[in-house]
Amino acid sequence: MTLTQTFVFKCQEFQALHGIKRWVIALSGGLDSIVTLELAHRYLSDLPIVAVHVNHQQQAQANAWQAFCEEQCAKRNISFYPHVITPVGRSEKILRDARYHCFESFVVAGDCLLFGHHGNDQAETMLFRLVRGAGLSGLSAMPESRKIAQGWLLRPLLSLAQQQLCDYAQQRSLAWVDDPSNLSLDYDRNFLRHKVVAALLEHWPHAAEKMAQSAQLLATDQQLLTDYLAQDLEALMVFNKKVSSSVQGMSIERWSALTKTKRIAVLRYWIASVLKRPVSHNELQKCLVDVIDSREDSQGFCQFADYQLRRFKNQLFLLKDINIEKHWPALKVQEEQHRLTHGQLVVSQASAGVMLEDRMYWQCNAPGLRIKGVNRPSKKLKQLFQETGIPPWQRAGWPILMCDGEVVAVPGICIAHQWFASATANSENKLLFSLDWQPM
Repeated sequence: MTLTQTFVFKCQEFQALHGIKRWVIALSGGLDSIVTLELAHRYLSDLPIVAVHVNHQQQAQANAWQAFCEEQCAKRNISFYPHVITPVGRSEKILRDARYHCFESFVVAGDCLLFGHHGNDQAETMLFRLVRGAGLSGLSAMPESRKIAQGWLLRPLLSLAQQQLCDYAQQRSLAWVDDPSNLSLDYDRNFLRHKVVAALLEHWPHAAEKMAQSAQLLATDQQLLTDYLAQDLEALMVFNKKVSSSVQGMSIERWSALTKTKRIAVLRYWIASVLKRPVSHNELQKCLVDVIDSREDSQGFCQFADYQLRRFKNQLFLLKDINIEKHWPALKVQEEQHRLTHGQLVVSQASAGVMLEDRMYWQCNAPGLRIKGVNRPSKKLKQLFQETGIPPWQRAGWPILMCDGEVVAVPGICIAHQWFASATANSENKLLFSLDWQPM
């Protein structure tokens, strides 16, 4: 298919599949984005089209480029939305992250963000990841489409060589801007483009297209592998309500029964699916050494940004960091549920339980606290938590009902015998309440 046919087919197919209601052009002013703008204007006008420009203020001509993009949109009667930002740093990653942050804040449900990435870009990405030691997922390079914020991102020209875009722009007498930083070999991608990909194309003119094709084949294989790993993972996951009411844990015993290759693949897939990003070899090794292969009572964990991988009772848990409340809500009998950042405290009427008093209050667990439960010997809360299978990382945030410095109840575990009452022994005919704590 020609460039035009490829673009129209990809976009119309995507529109029908995902119910696209608006096209959003990522417009830098360069060749690729100008060609995308022109194609959208000519062939996608049945839906609203807008353009988003990110001005990084990194070049002296940055404001002139913004004005150029606005002029190109005005000529085509396309709404133009500039974002002027000041990134902290000049690295490729910093600039890219800042750019995508703008796109994510702009895109809404029903939007499809169109990029002009082509086969040469894909070849550069593939080589860049290859030299950094990427696996199957990384070598799949850029996906043709994916979710972004509430909308979608599509690269309809990803299978085409850059020369095809150049030919189209010249045939249409299109104007575009050239960023001089694209010539600087200080940037890794520029080095690949000018020193590696250029040499490949000189010897194999269709190398970029063939590498883009390889990336697509690898992406297909990766998706197939993901489907298989998802099935394997499902068979390993179990609920432990004492640990969390919403998060499943992975059975180490079942996981260990897999072959070594599959164990590593399943673990990587699980963590990556939760974090929504790839997991490096070093990170995976740290999980194995510090958590899985550690002593069960070592309380070792791996930190992944705002997630922690922990081990407890022969299970692995990937839990989001939660800020434990330092000040508990005042006890109000009429409010039967207290939703906190790290769990839910449920206070409900019962035939047996605690007779609540105004002088009672909530506090976090603290060292040295003891309780003598109904038909139980007196013991420290630390021992109580151990016996009832409460994970170490949840104990500090467990709500404790107190009265004048004395433990009244540990919700979900026990009530102190001197504070426990039943309907038959309730001579004052006061309301009784059961207490439960459901950690997140």
